[in-house]
Amino acid sequence: MMIRTVQSRVRLRGHHRLLASASALTAADAASGHHLPTTTRSTSSSHVKLTSPSLSHHPTTQPSRSFWSSSSSQEDDEPSKNTANKSPASLLPVPPLTPSNISATSLLSNSTITSLQSLPEIKSALDILYSTNNHPTTNTSIEQVHSNLQRARDILQSIPELHSSTYLISMDLYTLSGQYDLALENLARYNHHSLQQKKRNKRTLLLHLQFLKAKLYLLSGQFTLALSEYEDLLDVMEQRVQRQLKNQQRSEVQRGVSVIEGAATLSGVGLTKLLLVLHQDSTTATAASANEIIEAIETSTEMLLESRRDALRSPKHAELAIDLGIAASISLTNLGIAHCTLLGNKVKSIELWKQGLDMLDTILGDAMNTAMIIPRHKFIWMESIRARLHCDIACLLLGLENDDATKKQLEEDTLKHASEAAKKGLDIYDELINGAKILRGESDGSDDNAQDGNEDDDNKKEWERILQEEVKKKQAEDDEDKPPEVALSPLWIDYHRCESARALGLVAHCYAQAGAAVTSEGLFQSALDASSSYPLGQSLRSNSNVVVVDDGKGIAQSSPNLGLIARDVRLWYAMLCNNWEKRKGDADRLLADAQTIDEDMIFQGYSSEEEKKRVSGMICSLWLFSPLDFERK
Repeated sequence: MMIRTVQSRVRLRGHHRLLASASALTAADAASGHHLPTTTRSTSSSHVKLTSPSLSHHPTTQPSRSFWSSSSSQEDDEPSKNTANKSPASLLPVPPLTPSNISATSLLSNSTITSLQSLPEIKSALDILYSTNNHPTTNTSIEQVHSNLQRARDILQSIPELHSSTYLISMDLYTLSGQYDLALENLARYNHHSLQQKKRNKRTLLLHLQFLKAKLYLLSGQFTLALSEYEDLLDVMEQRVQRQLKNQQRSEVQRGVSVIEGAATLSGVGLTKLLLVLHQDSTTATAASANEIIEAIETSTEMLLESRRDALRSPKHAELAIDLGIAASISLTNLGIAHCTLLGNKVKSIELWKQGLDMLDTILGDAMNTAMIIPRHKFIWMESIRARLHCDIACLLLGLENDDATKKQLEEDTLKHASEAAKKGLDIYDELINGAKILRGESDGSDDNAQDGNEDDDNKKEWERILQEEVKKKQAEDDEDKPPEVALSPLWIDYHRCESARALGLVAHCYAQAGAAVTSEGLFQSALDASSSYPLGQSLRSNSNVVVVDDGKGIAQSSPNLGLIARDVRLWYAMLCNNWEKRKGDADRLLADAQTIDEDMIFQGYSSEEEKKRVSGMICSLWLFSPLDFERK
């Protein structure tokens, strides 16, 4: 496996290899927490290779055992002496882990949060991000909150740390409303103020800020700038390796490059190059450039998979193995999309996505075998990834992956498999939004499959009854020693509800292919409602090309991911109307709405430069993950 350094914004070039082990979990102790110490191994297949022209005079020198670690969260300029103690749980609920979110407020310490919440102006902003009682329904309320934040900022001028922290809150608010340029401006202000302060963990803070900056550039369609940030991150990694080679020995508190950090950086390089190619003109992608993109994402995936296998060898790294598995499933999603959009290799894409589904199943199985409790937010995170994978498979089987969507009748077997995948995705979203079906006294939906028809119904009902009783018994227990459950931001449900529009649209398209037009239209109507349900963001009123205040009836464009979903369900619905007598007017209206989404505001960077060429809706599942995504325990 190789991490290739990028010397230009359009090329990946590899030179001599620097071997760095990414395995052998030996000599781990409690002080290492979730860090993954490594030792060198003799077999070349066990090494992760970091290529660098600047290190070509060290073709065979191996860095010390701690070069690769599990996370970079505690690699500081002044490392803490008490690394054995875990950080306390954040006072804020866990923000939604989605392809669109950045969660800058996760960088705030509990003491800072407590101090900030004493001001009503700041509490109102945090309530929008985390409270179920203060969701805004208009962009006007968001503007009022930003005005309040500015007032609080003026009050806190004499307290630099609290003053600068308000910019992180503004970053999250602007990102949630799709105003990425303003989010980047606040990031720059926070970066400027934080550099003037004496902070512990400054190196880690700057790393997180650079990942956030790269993601904001990508979300705003500024792919070249995003790629430049990821190249800088790779350069920094090489410099750290070079310092390590010169020293040859490192103290116990120093750590190497994080596996997730390296994989996230390399994945970022591949994805930004992919979006650059798709934006310019996918037909001009050369075999060499396509291979460079595929290789970058593939290497990221292999790093994560190999490191996870190593982590599983030690019970001490069970939680780390979960994180690496989640990151690998995201990377497999990205890799499948790259194969689909660049090479048109549907078979390979579906194979990779099924591998991602298998990885998520394996994580659950390993957790059961090791008696490891997966935190609630990580389980929900895994299920959302699973739902996207099922939707990606269904979309590809239905031929909806690009602008040249097939209008011919699908083969019965293909339609069957597409329907199964779409329904699985929809069922998962239903549970993410409304809770587990079994606890609601509903069927899990598996009875619809013919293969389940021979199950013992009485046995199944008995197991469901036992499970419900056990859950109620556990909920009734009053264990004072039990730590409080980590709260989740309500934006998790809001995002999943909006994202479920894609699954609804895919199921609707399956019904349309089967000739059930009336049922299909009902599902499409539900998909339209879901795609417009997100409480934050810029909106477009139906039948209008003018951006207006969100009246609850527009198209949520708080991110390219949700916007692509809103666009696609309208395109698919238009296909149904075009095949329906006297529905041409409805089809034209839906196509006009879809065109407006493609051309407006935050979508300018994502739309293809090729005339009348829409960017593939498959990229709504792309995810630039970062180490910060895995910080919340």
